[in-house]
Amino acid sequence: MSLNLFKIKQKLIAEGQRFAVATIAAESSSLINGAFPVPQIGSKIILTADGQVFGTTGNDTLDEEVMRKLRECLHNREDNSISITQSLKIFIERVEPAPALVIIGASEIGLAIAKLAANLDFSIIIVDERADLANKQRFPMADSIVCESDLLKALSLISFDESCYVVIVFQANDDRAVRYCLNKPWAYCGMLGSKNRIGAVWEKLRRDGAPEARLKAVHAPIGFDIGAQSPEEIAIATLAEVLAVKNKKS
Repeated sequence: MSLNLFKIKQKLIAEGQRFAVATIAAESSSLINGAFPVPQIGSKIILTADGQVFGTTGNDTLDEEVMRKLRECLHNREDNSISITQSLKIFIERVEPAPALVIIGASEIGLAIAKLAANLDFSIIIVDERADLANKQRFPMADSIVCESDLLKALSLISFDESCYVVIVFQANDDRAVRYCLNKPWAYCGMLGSKNRIGAVWEKLRRDGAPEARLKAVHAPIGFDIGAQSPEEIAIATLAEVLAVKNKKS
Protein backbone atom coordinates (compact mmCIF):
# COMPACT_ATOMS: atom_id res chain seq x y z
CA MET A 1 0.00 0.00 0.00
CA SER A 2 1.29 3.45 -0.85
CA LEU A 3 2.06 5.77 2.04
CA ASN A 4 -0.81 8.00 0.96
CA LEU A 5 -3.38 5.17 1.02
CA PHE A 6 -1.97 3.91 4.31
CA LYS A 7 -2.51 7.35 5.84
CA ILE A 8 -6.02 7.50 4.38
CA LYS A 9 -6.83 4.09 5.87
CA GLN A 10 -5.53 5.13 9.29
CA LYS A 11 -7.48 8.39 9.10
CA LEU A 12 -10.72 6.55 8.25
CA ILE A 13 -10.17 4.17 11.16
CA ALA A 14 -9.51 7.09 13.53
CA GLU A 15 -12.72 8.76 12.35
CA GLY A 16 -14.69 5.57 13.01
CA GLN A 17 -15.78 5.18 9.39
CA ARG A 18 -16.92 1.95 7.76
CA PHE A 19 -15.05 1.07 4.58
CA ALA A 20 -13.89 -1.81 2.41
CA VAL A 21 -10.47 -2.40 0.88
CA ALA A 22 -9.64 -4.32 -2.31
CA THR A 23 -6.09 -5.64 -2.61
CA ILE A 24 -4.52 -6.94 -5.84
CA ALA A 25 -2.69 -10.26 -5.50
CA ALA A 26 -1.08 -12.31 -8.29
CA GLU A 27 1.62 -14.87 -8.88
CA SER A 28 2.94 -13.54 -12.17
CA SER A 29 2.72 -10.63 -14.57
CA SER A 30 0.54 -12.52 -17.03
CA LEU A 31 -2.25 -10.80 -18.91
CA ILE A 32 -5.82 -10.78 -17.69
CA ASN A 33 -7.62 -12.68 -20.46
CA GLY A 34 -4.92 -11.27 -22.73
CA ALA A 35 -6.61 -7.88 -22.64
CA PHE A 36 -4.51 -5.73 -20.34
CA PRO A 37 -1.53 -6.07 -18.01
CA VAL A 38 -1.90 -7.20 -14.46
CA PRO A 39 -1.98 -4.14 -12.19
CA GLN A 40 0.74 -3.59 -9.64
CA ILE A 41 0.65 -6.33 -7.03
CA GLY A 42 -0.44 -4.96 -3.67
CA SER A 43 -2.26 -1.97 -5.14
CA LYS A 44 -5.52 -1.15 -3.39
CA ILE A 45 -8.86 0.57 -3.77
CA ILE A 46 -10.70 1.89 -0.72
CA LEU A 47 -14.46 2.55 -0.75
CA THR A 48 -16.13 4.16 2.26
CA ALA A 49 -19.73 3.60 3.32
CA ASP A 50 -20.57 7.16 2.26
CA GLY A 51 -19.14 6.62 -1.24
CA GLN A 52 -15.62 8.07 -1.08
CA VAL A 53 -13.14 6.25 -3.34
CA PHE A 54 -9.36 6.16 -2.96
CA GLY A 55 -6.88 4.36 -5.22
CA THR A 56 -7.15 2.46 -8.51
CA THR A 57 -6.01 -0.76 -10.16
CA GLY A 58 -4.90 1.27 -13.15
CA ASN A 59 -7.57 -0.22 -15.42
CA ASP A 60 -11.08 1.22 -15.78
CA THR A 61 -12.74 -2.11 -16.59
CA LEU A 62 -11.19 -3.84 -13.61
CA ASP A 63 -11.95 -0.84 -11.40
CA GLU A 64 -15.66 -1.17 -12.24
CA GLU A 65 -15.72 -4.84 -11.23
CA VAL A 66 -13.79 -4.14 -8.04
CA MET A 67 -16.12 -1.27 -7.12
CA ARG A 68 -19.14 -3.52 -7.58
CA LYS A 69 -17.62 -6.09 -5.22
CA LEU A 70 -16.67 -3.40 -2.71
CA ARG A 71 -20.26 -2.14 -2.63
CA GLU A 72 -21.50 -5.72 -2.13
CA CYS A 73 -19.03 -6.17 0.71
CA LEU A 74 -20.25 -3.05 2.52
CA HIS A 75 -23.91 -3.90 1.95
CA ASN A 76 -23.68 -7.57 2.97
CA ARG A 77 -21.01 -7.00 5.64
CA GLU A 78 -19.07 -9.95 4.23
CA ASP A 79 -15.49 -10.20 3.00
CA ASN A 80 -15.01 -11.50 -0.53
CA SER A 81 -12.50 -12.29 -3.25
CA ILE A 82 -12.48 -12.13 -7.04
CA SER A 83 -10.58 -14.60 -9.21
CA ILE A 84 -9.72 -12.85 -12.48
CA THR A 85 -7.37 -15.56 -13.74
CA GLN A 86 -5.60 -18.48 -12.11
CA SER A 87 -2.73 -16.14 -11.29
CA LEU A 88 -4.67 -13.01 -10.33
CA LYS A 89 -6.96 -12.52 -7.37
CA ILE A 90 -8.42 -9.50 -5.67
CA PHE A 91 -9.12 -9.80 -1.96
CA ILE A 92 -11.80 -7.64 -0.42
CA GLU A 93 -12.10 -6.98 3.29
CA ARG A 94 -14.32 -4.84 5.48
CA VAL A 95 -13.06 -2.49 8.14
CA GLU A 96 -15.73 -1.81 10.74
CA PRO A 97 -15.39 0.83 13.45
CA ALA A 98 -15.48 -0.32 17.05
CA PRO A 99 -19.15 -0.43 18.10
CA ALA A 100 -20.28 2.24 20.51
CA LEU A 101 -20.91 1.31 24.13
CA VAL A 102 -23.18 4.08 25.39
CA ILE A 103 -23.10 4.15 29.19
CA ILE A 104 -25.93 6.33 30.48
CA GLY A 105 -25.05 7.17 34.05
CA ALA A 106 -21.64 8.16 35.40
CA SER A 107 -22.15 6.43 38.75
CA GLU A 108 -19.69 4.03 40.38
CA ILE A 109 -21.33 1.23 38.41
CA GLY A 110 -20.98 3.18 35.17
CA LEU A 111 -17.33 3.76 36.00
CA ALA A 112 -16.75 0.06 36.71
CA ILE A 113 -18.35 -0.87 33.39
CA ALA A 114 -16.23 1.68 31.51
CA LYS A 115 -13.02 0.43 33.14
CA LEU A 116 -13.76 -3.17 32.18
CA ALA A 117 -14.95 -2.24 28.67
CA ALA A 118 -11.68 -0.39 28.04
CA ASN A 119 -10.08 -3.80 27.50
CA LEU A 120 -12.68 -4.76 24.89
CA ASP A 121 -13.39 -3.63 21.33
CA PHE A 122 -15.78 -0.77 22.09
CA SER A 123 -15.85 2.97 21.63
CA ILE A 124 -16.92 4.10 25.09
CA ILE A 125 -19.39 7.00 25.36
CA ILE A 126 -20.41 8.34 28.77
CA VAL A 127 -23.71 10.25 29.05
CA ASP A 128 -24.92 12.12 32.12
CA GLU A 129 -26.20 15.48 33.36
CA ARG A 130 -23.92 15.62 36.41
CA ALA A 131 -20.67 17.39 35.55
CA ASP A 132 -19.06 16.40 38.83
CA LEU A 133 -19.36 12.75 37.78
CA ALA A 134 -19.14 12.81 33.98
CA ASN A 135 -15.70 14.22 33.30
CA LYS A 136 -12.36 13.15 31.85
CA GLN A 137 -10.75 12.93 35.26
CA ARG A 138 -13.11 10.14 36.34
CA PHE A 139 -13.38 8.55 32.89
CA PRO A 140 -9.95 8.81 31.21
CA MET A 141 -10.74 5.63 29.25
CA ALA A 142 -13.82 7.13 27.59
CA ASP A 143 -13.66 8.02 23.90
CA SER A 144 -16.39 10.61 24.40
CA ILE A 145 -18.14 12.22 27.37
CA VAL A 146 -21.48 13.91 26.72
CA CYS A 147 -22.58 15.97 29.69
CA GLU A 148 -25.36 18.54 29.52
CA SER A 149 -27.46 20.18 32.21
CA ASP A 150 -30.42 18.06 31.08
CA LEU A 151 -30.13 14.31 30.42
CA LEU A 152 -32.46 14.38 27.43
CA LYS A 153 -30.39 17.13 25.81
CA ALA A 154 -27.28 15.01 26.32
CA LEU A 155 -29.00 11.97 24.80
CA SER A 156 -30.07 14.02 21.78
CA LEU A 157 -26.38 14.51 20.94
CA ILE A 158 -25.76 10.76 20.63
CA SER A 159 -25.97 9.06 17.22
CA PHE A 160 -27.83 5.83 17.92
CA ASP A 161 -27.75 3.07 15.29
CA GLU A 162 -28.23 -0.70 14.97
CA SER A 163 -24.63 -1.36 15.97
CA CYS A 164 -24.53 0.44 19.33
CA TYR A 165 -24.84 -1.10 22.78
CA VAL A 166 -26.71 0.93 25.38
CA VAL A 167 -26.24 0.44 29.11
CA ILE A 168 -28.57 2.46 31.36
CA VAL A 169 -27.21 2.74 34.90
CA PHE A 170 -28.87 6.03 35.78
CA GLN A 171 -31.18 6.26 38.81
CA ALA A 172 -33.49 3.24 38.60
CA ASN A 173 -36.64 5.29 39.25
CA ASP A 174 -35.75 7.76 36.48
CA ASP A 175 -37.42 6.62 33.27
CA ARG A 176 -36.12 9.40 30.99
CA ALA A 177 -33.23 7.40 29.54
CA VAL A 178 -35.12 4.21 28.79
CA ARG A 179 -38.12 6.16 27.49
CA TYR A 180 -35.81 7.99 25.08
CA CYS A 181 -33.97 4.83 24.02
CA LEU A 182 -37.19 2.93 23.24
CA ASN A 183 -37.55 5.16 20.19
CA LYS A 184 -33.98 4.69 18.99
CA PRO A 185 -32.20 1.84 17.16
CA TRP A 186 -29.61 -0.27 18.98
CA ALA A 187 -28.12 -3.74 18.98
CA TYR A 188 -28.54 -4.03 22.75
CA CYS A 189 -30.18 -2.02 25.49
CA GLY A 190 -30.08 -2.93 29.16
CA MET A 191 -31.28 -1.15 32.29
CA LEU A 192 -30.02 -1.45 35.84
CA GLY A 193 -32.50 -1.84 38.67
CA SER A 194 -34.31 -4.28 40.90
CA LYS A 195 -37.22 -6.25 39.46
CA ASN A 196 -39.66 -4.24 41.54
CA ARG A 197 -38.29 -0.87 40.45
CA ILE A 198 -38.13 -1.90 36.80
CA GLY A 199 -41.63 -3.34 37.02
CA ALA A 200 -42.93 0.01 38.24
CA VAL A 201 -41.15 1.89 35.44
CA TRP A 202 -42.40 -0.60 32.82
CA GLU A 203 -45.99 -0.23 34.07
CA LYS A 204 -45.74 3.53 33.69
CA LEU A 205 -44.29 3.17 30.19
CA ARG A 206 -47.08 0.78 29.20
CA ARG A 207 -49.71 3.27 30.40
CA ASP A 208 -48.02 5.90 28.25
CA GLY A 209 -48.27 3.66 25.18
CA ALA A 210 -44.78 2.19 24.93
CA PRO A 211 -44.79 -0.76 22.47
CA GLU A 212 -44.64 -4.07 24.32
CA ALA A 213 -42.19 -5.49 21.77
CA ARG A 214 -39.72 -2.72 22.51
CA LEU A 215 -40.07 -3.16 26.26
CA LYS A 216 -39.39 -6.87 25.91
CA ALA A 217 -36.29 -6.12 23.83
CA VAL A 218 -34.70 -4.24 26.73
CA HIS A 219 -32.59 -6.41 29.03
CA ALA A 220 -33.92 -5.53 32.46
CA PRO A 221 -32.66 -6.11 35.04
CA ILE A 222 -29.40 -5.72 33.16
CA GLY A 223 -26.73 -8.41 33.01
CA PHE A 224 -26.50 -12.13 33.60
CA ASP A 225 -27.72 -13.29 36.99
CA ILE A 226 -24.50 -14.14 38.82
CA GLY A 227 -25.56 -12.73 42.15
CA ALA A 228 -23.55 -9.58 41.50
CA GLN A 229 -23.35 -7.10 44.39
CA SER A 230 -20.37 -4.78 43.93
CA PRO A 231 -19.98 -2.33 41.01
CA GLU A 232 -17.21 -4.52 39.62
CA GLU A 233 -19.36 -7.66 39.76
CA ILE A 234 -22.26 -5.83 38.13
CA ALA A 235 -19.86 -4.66 35.40
CA ILE A 236 -18.80 -8.25 34.72
CA ALA A 237 -22.42 -9.46 34.58
CA THR A 238 -23.40 -6.57 32.31
CA LEU A 239 -20.56 -6.86 29.82
CA ALA A 240 -20.92 -10.65 29.70
CA GLU A 241 -24.50 -10.13 28.52
CA VAL A 242 -23.46 -7.39 26.08
CA LEU A 243 -20.78 -9.65 24.58
CA ALA A 244 -23.21 -12.56 24.33
CA VAL A 245 -25.50 -10.39 22.21
CA LYS A 246 -22.58 -8.95 20.22
CA ASN A 247 -21.15 -12.40 19.51
CA LYS A 248 -24.59 -13.92 18.92
CA LYS A 249 -24.37 -16.36 21.81
CA SER A 250 -27.21 -17.24 24.15
